[in-house]
Amino acid sequence: MEQNEHFTRAFYEAPISGLPVKAGEMDGGRAFLYHWHDSVEMLYGLGGATSVGVAGQPYALGEGDILIIGPGESHCVFPSGHQARRLCILFEPGQLFPQGLFPGTKSCFGQIARHSGQWPADAKERIKDCISQIYEEYSARRPGWELLVQARLMKTAAVAVRCLPKVERGAKRSEDGLLRKVLAYLSAEYLHEITLDSCANALGFHPAYLSHQFKAQTGVSFHRYLVNLRLIKAESMLEDRALPIAHIPAASGFVSPKTFYRAFRQKHGVSPGEYRKHLEWERGGEA
Repeated sequence: MEQNEHFTRAFYEAPISGLPVKAGEMDGGRAFLYHWHDSVEMLYGLGGATSVGVAGQPYALGEGDILIIGPGESHCVFPSGHQARRLCILFEPGQLFPQGLFPGTKSCFGQIARHSGQWPADAKERIKDCISQIYEEYSARRPGWELLVQARLMKTAAVAVRCLPKVERGAKRSEDGLLRKVLAYLSAEYLHEITLDSCANALGFHPAYLSHQFKAQTGVSFHRYLVNLRLIKAESMLEDRALPIAHIPAASGFVSPKTFYRAFRQKHGVSPGEYRKHLEWERGGEA
């Protein structure tokens, strides 16, 4: 059976063996909405072109490019097609490195030039080698792999501290604070009826200002972001085969099944039922 392009799925594995590291290969068929976390995120382009937004700035991740996103930086991955492939590695420097080693290591990843196009060629090659070795060891999980992954991440940190250009980020912009407030509000309230006006009123912003700033920083409208947020919740629920599909529209915040089915098909090109069937095929054709 040939794989339907609509179903090529991105993934992050859960941390394993207690090592605060996650890794996986992804494609551009599934977008990631604006979010932030305490981990450093390293992206390496494997093919095609992926568009990434970090703190309101756009970046193009082509084949062979590297992008490092520091802890706490708001970022997203825009839909860019299944041909756009990337390797993703996340790690938490505060938990990974021994106490007192590399003082300021956690903050250093937020102070470097993010894109490898701004790095010296030799530094880029050294970090590229580290990323390749990290993923090889993470995937194979041969005896001692945890130690080797940690060692390569420490080397990555050392190269970042010593060799990568530093950039003064400055204080967080007030617009970034607005975005975080709106994203937190939507994450908490997406199951309820939400409009641009109701959100603006709840957070104390003028609707026109909120709409303009939100679109400028995320690249999508307030309404489109909210629909995508609900679809992501629905996609997660579709993985639970014991949950009837009829329950998913309301459980993911859609006002009606018709609205849910229309939005889902518009995004994936297939119905929720067909999407679930393919998930089962991916798992080995279990009933």
